[in-house]
Amino acid sequence: MSIPRHDQTQLAAFALDGQADRGRPMTASIRAAALAHFEAIARDLSLDPIPLLQQEGLDPAALQNPDAKLPAAAVAALLEAASTAAGRADVGLAMAQAWSLADLGPVSLAVAHQDTLREALGALALHRTHISDAIVLNLHEDAHGAELRIVLDLPEGAAAAQLTEFALGGAVKLCRAFLGAGWLPLGARFSRPAPRDLAAHRRLLGGAGIEFGADACALRLRPSDLDVKLPRMPDPALRRYVETLLAKLPSACNGSIAQRAASLIRNGLAEGAADLNHVARSLGLNSRTLQRRLRAEGLGFSDLLEQVRGELARSFLADRQTPMHQIAARLGYADGSAFTRWFTQTFGVPPSRWRETALDDQDHPERQQSA
Repeated sequence: MSIPRHDQTQLAAFALDGQADRGRPMTASIRAAALAHFEAIARDLSLDPIPLLQQEGLDPAALQNPDAKLPAAAVAALLEAASTAAGRADVGLAMAQAWSLADLGPVSLAVAHQDTLREALGALALHRTHISDAIVLNLHEDAHGAELRIVLDLPEGAAAAQLTEFALGGAVKLCRAFLGAGWLPLGARFSRPAPRDLAAHRRLLGGAGIEFGADACALRLRPSDLDVKLPRMPDPALRRYVETLLAKLPSACNGSIAQRAASLIRNGLAEGAADLNHVARSLGLNSRTLQRRLRAEGLGFSDLLEQVRGELARSFLADRQTPMHQIAARLGYADGSAFTRWFTQTFGVPPSRWRETALDDQDHPERQQSA
């Protein structure tokens, strides 16, 4: 029998689903760096990019400022217009092929200095308000595998196949930054009908497992890919510095204070800098103001601390090579016994038993299906 485990999506709902972004503006935006390569790609397709931009109400000069905010609906319409004008169904994938991690701006540093792909996706979700409040990445895990779903928050009826595929292709590039240039997903799902020419999709995704007309746009991942330790040592000090800077920067939209606080908690636990006073100071607030703003989003600070700690604990335990005392230290506990007491109280089983069962489930997924 399998030990019940909390769903990863529930544990990190404030980060991945953006459900705490209640104060965001009505018009979703995208950082102008997303179009950094648009002019070159348009010209490669024998298109004049300037009229296309102007047609959608976008100022070509705005593309020179990577931090400028562009209306997400206009960006989606621009890519659709380019696709129609060129007679090509792969404009979004071409944008993704030209995209690099550096196009995320300061967020790229927070993402690049994570230990695993799972943590990198979490960091990207936590800081997505610095990039766009229109693009949401939802990580779903069950006994059958893992899936990274692309959701766009655009006006109803807006055509956005190219922007969706741009986001999915960018997710592939992010995975390869962590797992190697030759990495391929298990497959991909697209909600739109299949184009006549699938060459671009096959170049990016490989030949197997590509589905069109699906109920969602998603990238299928191996569960083991999420927790592979990188073949390098991320710099924890630089990561904490970047997280603190990002928490203080104005976001590309009205981001959630919970997301910013969670990011600081995530990177301050090991140093004893994840308490209310430390986090509030890093955000330029006093503790009462932080508590009040979190309550307005339906969270208390202690709840947020427990969510982040629980998410990290499960992620660390999923790596069989990480000893318990090291996990305890990374979660801010002075010794392993304190960590064991907290974990047992929170999840109902000791961490050693949780790890044993979780790893057994990974190695033998058919047992979960029959349990």
